[in-house]
Amino acid sequence: MKEVQRTMARAEEILKAWKPTKIDFGEGRVRHVGQIAKRYADRTLVVIGRGSIKKSGILQEAIQSLEGSGITYKIVEGVEPNPSKETVYRITYHLLAGNFNCVTAIGGGSVIDAAKAAGILGTTREGEIDDYFGVGMVSKKVKRIMNLIAVPTTSGTGSELTKFSVITDASLHVKKLIFDMAIVPAEAIVDPELTYSCGNRVSLITGLDTLTHLIEGYFNNVDEGADPEANQRALIGMKLVFEGLPRVLQNGQDREARRMMSLASTLGGSVLFYKQAGLPHLNSFSWSNVMDHGEAVAVMLPYYSAYYAPTIPEKMKKVGELMSVSESKDIREAFVQGLFEFYRKIHFPLTLKEFNGFSEDLIEKAVKDASQNRMKLEASPRPVPPERSDEILRTIMEGAYHGTIEKIMNL
Repeated sequence: MKEVQRTMARAEEILKAWKPTKIDFGEGRVRHVGQIAKRYADRTLVVIGRGSIKKSGILQEAIQSLEGSGITYKIVEGVEPNPSKETVYRITYHLLAGNFNCVTAIGGGSVIDAAKAAGILGTTREGEIDDYFGVGMVSKKVKRIMNLIAVPTTSGTGSELTKFSVITDASLHVKKLIFDMAIVPAEAIVDPELTYSCGNRVSLITGLDTLTHLIEGYFNNVDEGADPEANQRALIGMKLVFEGLPRVLQNGQDREARRMMSLASTLGGSVLFYKQAGLPHLNSFSWSNVMDHGEAVAVMLPYYSAYYAPTIPEKMKKVGELMSVSESKDIREAFVQGLFEFYRKIHFPLTLKEFNGFSEDLIEKAVKDASQNRMKLEASPRPVPPERSDEILRTIMEGAYHGTIEKIMNL
């Protein structure tokens, strides 16, 4: 058995035992969604995105399975990237009007996040979604929302396992977070076949999101005791991404590579179950007009990692080994160059200025936005003191704009 096959087998073994969400992993598993749904309910609302799922034939296969199992269903489509409160209310309307007792979300992270939020309102049947933003607000009303079956169609967000949902308040132009054990999906159907139709851009962006989740979770030393096995899962996931993502981008029909990325993405979700994402996740909404979330977190990852370096040298060295980075006295420089080399291999920008429409004034916007998230700044692997947050964040982002870590190393 090849090394990569042993790594995949270990990943599957880990996911098979995962709780609280039951994970149904494997090619063709979407064709069993009806049998799986029947374990939870007899009526399910099917939530999907904006159309690609229909063209690929995924939806038709799922519907045939639901019908074959005698499940009553209705489809609500049109969930947008960065789902809005209005979309959540629209889904909730159909959920309540049809008296559904289960939600099946088939799509990327945005679809699953919107379904989680609607599931809250469909279960509590009171209040507005604003009432549940924050930590533990849902659990004050219910122990668990109605059963949610998450069927990811990309290898990126890990939302099928996580206890958070990100919803956009369009009127305020901000993303708001629901963080609660009560919204964790009951079951996740992770079928690598559903990612075969993803084009290179989607595969790249979601793959980099996965890598960032794994590295950020691994570097997180604040929540270290919450999940002793998380670091091992993160390293296994990284190994799969470093091997699998270049292969997927070379050949989207490489089934083994697609399987690697599906496993890595789900491992990423498991890592973030107890360990928070780090500073790269602070900037994505500030720059959402010029780059996607996966691009924003990935382009900043080398530069924030350079800031973290003094507090996590051994972890940084371990990830460097996975990237085959040469031995160096300066692990920080070696790690960053290793990531840059990987980015070059997959044709991803190394700097902010390479993104069309990105201007230096967007750095000031991101500094202002990020400085307000004191909890995230203080829980970073290397904390950012509130009184120096503007200076430190600006130095890191300017480094990312120009492609240098020299000033970051002096912080």
